[in-house]
Amino acid sequence: MRAFPRLSDLYTAWKEKVEKDSQGSVRIVNGREVTRVQRLSSSKKIGGVRAWSLQTQGTNNEQRVVEPGEEMEETFDELVICTDADAALTLLGKDARWLERRILGNVKYLWDVTVTHNDLHYMEK
Repeated sequence: MRAFPRLSDLYTAWKEKVEKDSQGSVRIVNGREVTRVQRLSSSKKIGGVRAWSLQTQGTNNEQRVVEPGEEMEETFDELVICTDADAALTLLGKDARWLERRILGNVKYLWDVTVTHNDLHYMEK
């Protein structure tokens, strides 16, 4: 099931705008499954992050990666992890700092059922 079949158009437009406005100082990478990350320094003043990822065609209905490519390694000055807290903590692994473990480890999830529809008459009530 695809709840938002054109959501990738939004991400593509956002990516293009941010990269253009940054004048080459920002690169946004989509379509990858990050498998692990490693800080290159324990100092907060010295940056650098190594990331390993697989090029993908997305996920299927079972949330499994479709047609993963070869694992590749890249180094970045900074890395923004855009995922849920559990996945972020798993990616950081032993490199997670005390505050990151404290914050990400205390996120509570509520499992519920969400029903969406497009009945305009109902929505106007």
